[in-house]
Amino acid sequence: RGVKEWPVEVTSSLVSSTTPLSRFNTGAFLPRFFASWKLDALPLLLACLLAFMPVPIAVFAREYASFYAIPSSSMDPTLQKGDVLLVEKFPGAFDRTKRGDVVLFRPPSALDEIIGKMTSSSSTTTTRSNKGATTLNGPSLFVKRVVGLPGDEQIIMDETTNEVTISGTKALGPNRNLCDDEPLKLIDRLLENGRGRNIPVLGPNDVYVLGDCKVLSVDSRVWGTLSKDDIVGKPVARIWPLQRFSSGPF
Repeated sequence: RGVKEWPVEVTSSLVSSTTPLSRFNTGAFLPRFFASWKLDALPLLLACLLAFMPVPIAVFAREYASFYAIPSSSMDPTLQKGDVLLVEKFPGAFDRTKRGDVVLFRPPSALDEIIGKMTSSSSTTTTRSNKGATTLNGPSLFVKRVVGLPGDEQIIMDETTNEVTISGTKALGPNRNLCDDEPLKLIDRLLENGRGRNIPVLGPNDVYVLGDCKVLSVDSRVWGTLSKDDIVGKPVARIWPLQRFSSGPF
């Protein structure tokens, strides 16, 4: 019961069969782990999840969901310049696509050719990034509304109004006359030799797409049909600007 001064001396027989458990000893890991688990089970579980989740989340986000910014007015008034969309890109996007749906797609070669000509003939720099919806973690895509599906017949553009009918019925979608005209009327020059002005029937892999602003949109009227395999995804929500936040379909 008396007070002992340090250091305390003990006989070697008392410690010969023991191993010091310190933070530097591998034998101390499991006892320390279970002691921590008993005291703080929930925080420890969350820490383990956070340690392993970033990689799967990043892979998932890159492959199956992205944010895209609308750079032009070709989809006015539905999607306006500066809108930011959350887009799902799960495999088989076309299988989830109905007539009238808005989709994002890779540009076909005919559209790439038009962009190249516009770039070379323009005094201002025009690139794919400011012609299609742009993202920081992937290639640029284009956004239009699907109005024609495989097997549709008699897709005709009226030479006077530039409106499109399918088998005599006006193409599905909003009123395409609600946006501001473009002073240079570039679309009129492009439509003069448009590849999609008169299509007897859409092939089994082809769709026909239009922008919601007919006086600005460079769409299937100009460059022809789109392969359904080039459809990458569909917008599920507009997240910016906040005052126009809304969920799809658009």
